[in-house]
Amino acid sequence: MEHRVEKLRKHIDELIQNNHRGTFWFIERHMFSVSSFAAMLAMKRNLNSEIATMIGLLHDIHTLLADNHENHAAFGSLKAREILSALDIVSDEELETICAAIQHHSTKNSVHDVYSELAKEADVLSHYFFNTSLPIIEGEEMRLEKLFDELGLRSK
Repeated sequence: MEHRVEKLRKHIDELIQNNHRGTFWFIERHMFSVSSFAAMLAMKRNLNSEIATMIGLLHDIHTLLADNHENHAAFGSLKAREILSALDIVSDEELETICAAIQHHSTKNSVHDVYSELAKEADVLSHYFFNTSLPIIEGEEMRLEKLFDELGLRSK
């Protein structure tokens, strides 16, 4: 039996192969990076790392497929629901958790449920570690500092 995260990864790989490389050509790398950071944070926080990985893999699915970043969290949540329902790899409760986290991941200045916060923080880590010499994205500084404290890292 195929593992559900691998089933989702294969599906996303197919979407990437069938999708043109538009303005957001880098987004696939970012999605996989966020999924890794999400899994790590879930393990650190005793949360479900499979659910966290799926959130990371799907959090920017709208940007990938539509080549458009506007309102991507809300549209991405809808697309994630469609994909996960078609693949039939999550329970109803897990589906709601994943879709809520995707919908909230861009509202970095608000606080939501633990998986939404995890999605935001995995996104922040991916942005930062893409190139640590770049300026920190505005609005992500406080989350990044808290993450550094949680993970025992020093800021530059």
